[in-house]
Amino acid sequence: MKKLSLIIIFLLTFQNISLADTISEYEEAGLKLGKSILEIMTMDKIIESIVQKEGEKYVTVEYVPDTSIYPSIDFDYYLITFDMRNEDLKIISFTAMEYFPDDFEGCMKKQKIYANKFERIFRIKKEVIPIKDFSDLYGPGSKWSAIIFEYPVKANTASVLCYLYGDSPETNNLKINVISREYADSITID
Repeated sequence: MKKLSLIIIFLLTFQNISLADTISEYEEAGLKLGKSILEIMTMDKIIESIVQKEGEKYVTVEYVPDTSIYPSIDFDYYLITFDMRNEDLKIISFTAMEYFPDDFEGCMKKQKIYANKFERIFRIKKEVIPIKDFSDLYGPGSKWSAIIFEYPVKANTASVLCYLYGDSPETNNLKINVISREYADSITID
């Protein structure tokens, strides 16, 4: 009986470890966790595309995919975050964004499509967060809808988010985030 229990625990542990790699394997427009940003951008392009630096550690850049290599781009805007301390400049997070001016309902419909797709790809259940009101931060009527993908074991994570900005509805958007566990832990506020 003890041997059977150990085998079951081993199999469940192995299953969780193997599932943890599915988010790491997801690729969008050449972006993938752990891939060197130097495979898709030159150093000069990286430097001119910086949009944010978090100390000496993390850098976020705007990325414009080469449409001759990635002809069926679904998103309007891409961001890549990498760790400057890693000499290979490996991607630790990427965001793909599509604008939905004045169309929160359209955003949420597309959000559900992506969430269902990711649920199949990542082989984990999505967690739908109730819509939150952000009127105090972004003006009257501002709200946020989130669907997240977290493994039972702490691993890489992903989310599909819709934003409605009361002050600037032209910037309403859908965001897909794919984030390494290290970076997720560094940006999470408890």
